[in-house]
Amino acid sequence: MRVAYLIQREAPPPSSDGAPLVVAISDWDGVHRGHVALARRAAELASAHNGYAVALLPWPSPAGDDNTPAARLTTLEERIARLDALGCFETLYILPTPPEPQDAESALVWLRSLGNVQALLGEPQRGGAVGQVWPAAIISALWAAGIIVIEQVAWGAIADEASPQNTDSHSLSDLSAAIRTLVAAGRMREATAALGYTYTVTGEVVGGDRRGRLLGFPTANLRPEPSKLVPANGIYAAWTRLPGGETPWPAVVSIGVRPTFGEGARRQVEAYLLDATMDVYGVQLRLEFVDYLRAELRFESVEALIAQMQTDCEHARQTLRAETALDANAAG
Repeated sequence: MRVAYLIQREAPPPSSDGAPLVVAISDWDGVHRGHVALARRAAELASAHNGYAVALLPWPSPAGDDNTPAARLTTLEERIARLDALGCFETLYILPTPPEPQDAESALVWLRSLGNVQALLGEPQRGGAVGQVWPAAIISALWAAGIIVIEQVAWGAIADEASPQNTDSHSLSDLSAAIRTLVAAGRMREATAALGYTYTVTGEVVGGDRRGRLLGFPTANLRPEPSKLVPANGIYAAWTRLPGGETPWPAVVSIGVRPTFGEGARRQVEAYLLDATMDVYGVQLRLEFVDYLRAELRFESVEALIAQMQTDCEHARQTLRAETALDANAAG
């Protein structure tokens, strides 16, 4: 997949071969099951037209209902990697800001500057916007005029299995918001079901106070990207991956403020790699959150904390072994 940054807020030169294009618009946060359905529908339409599917991604990502653009399921790099892995798009266009045409004619001019656009796929949005790019009135005008084919794709109509339990989401952005709520609450198994993959957080391993080492549980302290949504405070069973490594390593992950030591409100993300001796300081470590084990607690003594950490390690081993067995059975 080619990635093109429209840095000057202008569309690139039209495709040289003049092949038909099907354009899919979303913020693609999470690249979840609903987004996968949208991408595959775009690829199907492109194949029917003997052309290519392309994706548009406004960046920075539009703020959600809470108006906090810093809390996102995926970084830009993660979105690019996951869209590329789908194999549906010939090009991903990253827009510095969404184009804001004032009428259907200027919208058409912008779209046609991408190339021989035959279809536009978006999603219904609150407030009458489609794909978080153009007002619905402009989209409807283009559609009614027969100038361009437009499909509004609601994830629920294509991928019902994408729905987290106890939600009534009806659009791709609604599903992204629902998954953010699940992650923020530490409900990782439900988030995994809605995403279609295990939620991940990647960060550089930085120096800490080495308190874990003194307790007999040396941890890797991560510094996640500020825009990444970090799960709720608590203890988790997780897999860790080192750069380029094919085999994940089991770990216990602690997120929180370490109340036993009275260290205040600064949140920390720490991973204890089970039965590992390698020092991973300075590398980019990826955490894949499998399950929430327990809440963050304050212990009356260091001894009580150590005893609980030993229990957490055994619980994590059991959880990850069960996960491995489920994956093996599914593969078989």
